[in-house]
Amino acid sequence: MKTYKINDICTLLTDYVANGSFAKLKENVIYLKEPNYARLIRLVDYHNNFEKNSAIYISKKSYDFLEKSKIFGGEIIISNVGNIGESFLAPKLNIPMSLAPNCIMLKTNQYDKYIYYYFQSDIGKLKLQSLTSGSAIQKFNKTDFKKLEITIHEPNEQQHIVNTNSIYKLVLIFQVFVLLYLQAA
Repeated sequence: MKTYKINDICTLLTDYVANGSFAKLKENVIYLKEPNYARLIRLVDYHNNFEKNSAIYISKKSYDFLEKSKIFGGEIIISNVGNIGESFLAPKLNIPMSLAPNCIMLKTNQYDKYIYYYFQSDIGKLKLQSLTSGSAIQKFNKTDFKKLEITIHEPNEQQHIVNTNSIYKLVLIFQVFVLLYLQAA
């Protein structure tokens, strides 16, 4: 197992506000309730199994403006406001997609499913909780997230864990390996 900073393993690490100031976002992005060119992907969409009836859409102009937060499917999405650390893998929908506010999106040079499972584990959730600030609404920022250190398995072990196919089993494996690692240190 090795320890890395998130920034060192990411090939993509972005969020909604990477596209510009709040003023520029308000000026260039209009949310639509009716189907349009693209769809914003939110945590609530994940909870609703990406049903269309509660979706938020954007025009092509808005989608093009949101260049830094386009989603293609398979990216790791992590809530960084409110429901801290809740995460999911971006679906592949039959429509262009962009990340909504209050989440961070990443792809890594590791097995993304493995990193996703890491953040599903108690250890991963505790790591994310360690970044939080705010008393009313918990949140963490992208800058602090980039500095977060995580200890992960070697690539061949990552593949084995991912191939196990059961998230609950994977979470248990993570916790056992982390405990063994801590005992050995």
